[in-house]
Amino acid sequence: MDVSRRRFLAAFLGVIVALTACSGGGGSGGGGGEDATEGALTNGERLVSFRGAGGLNLAGTLGVPEQATGPAPGVLILSSLASNVDHDGFQTATDPDKLYLDLSKALNAAGMVTLRYDRRGVGASKLESGSKLPTYDQLVGDARGALIYLAQRREVGSAGVAVLGHDVGGWMAMQLAATDTKVKAVTLLSTPGRPLVDVLADGFKATYGAASADRFRATVAGFLASGKLPGPDAIAPEHQGVLAQGYGDILKGEFSASPVADAGKVKVPTQVIYGMQATTVTKVDADILAKAIGPTAQVVPYEGGTNLKPVLPDGKPPVFDPLDESTHVFGARPIVSVDRDAATLAKISSFLLSSARGAKG
Repeated sequence: MDVSRRRFLAAFLGVIVALTACSGGGGSGGGGGEDATEGALTNGERLVSFRGAGGLNLAGTLGVPEQATGPAPGVLILSSLASNVDHDGFQTATDPDKLYLDLSKALNAAGMVTLRYDRRGVGASKLESGSKLPTYDQLVGDARGALIYLAQRREVGSAGVAVLGHDVGGWMAMQLAATDTKVKAVTLLSTPGRPLVDVLADGFKATYGAASADRFRATVAGFLASGKLPGPDAIAPEHQGVLAQGYGDILKGEFSASPVADAGKVKVPTQVIYGMQATTVTKVDADILAKAIGPTAQVVPYEGGTNLKPVLPDGKPPVFDPLDESTHVFGARPIVSVDRDAATLAKISSFLLSSARGAKG
């Protein structure tokens, strides 16, 4: 979130507390077995589909350990909800970052089965023409459908399931863990612990100054009071990526949400990870979540931003241009040529593997 304005700003357009029941079957073939419509296993990955909220078919990728000889623990990967995010990661013309693909590969190498998917309306999870934007209930219902599907896969069997949530995807992970006994462990990666307006305002302050943060808070307060999102002319240019036109119903729920309330309902082993170089989701957020979860939580810091990579302070940000992605900067830029933090990937893999198997995390 602190590396590219679009990456960060739209990251929160998505998911809050209301859970909806969704069909319990799973993919296009129901149950958990392989289906004739599935893609062939290639490089340890198989294209799959499953039913989300309301029965909508969603497209995902199942990652299978190369040397798997029987059921293995499963990990559902829940992504950020940025507009440029698909099941692999952040897709941009200048600095694509396949965070979720890298996480999946690391977990597969450690012996776990993974599922990551395109949320509704993104990538291969297409909506019918003219369909409305997704609601909170639908997005959380989709995550629940993904969890059910993964747990029913023959590759997982009774081996146990964990959830890894990045950014606001961590809110979904907590909600699933609090309501579904199939979830044996949770990893929260750069997940906000404070109200969304506070996290975003800190990002605007770090990049554009205190006046930008104050104006953002005032705009959000007015929006919540009136229930109507202002038009683009009444929103500062640097805020328009967050306060996106057409997303008023989603934003209303997000700005009213309390991550602490969700965290307080989580009783399974939980790993709370934050980047020490991040300017938005920071140690403050990690500590808030860990305190709310209680003794089953452990905080894991690492040298980096919000994407398991180091960041390079960029000095004064360029003048914001909505049409120029290179100006969409939030406090720091990623060093895209640097590898993902291997030590933290190993900690995530070890924690989820042991916890999903029922051992102490």
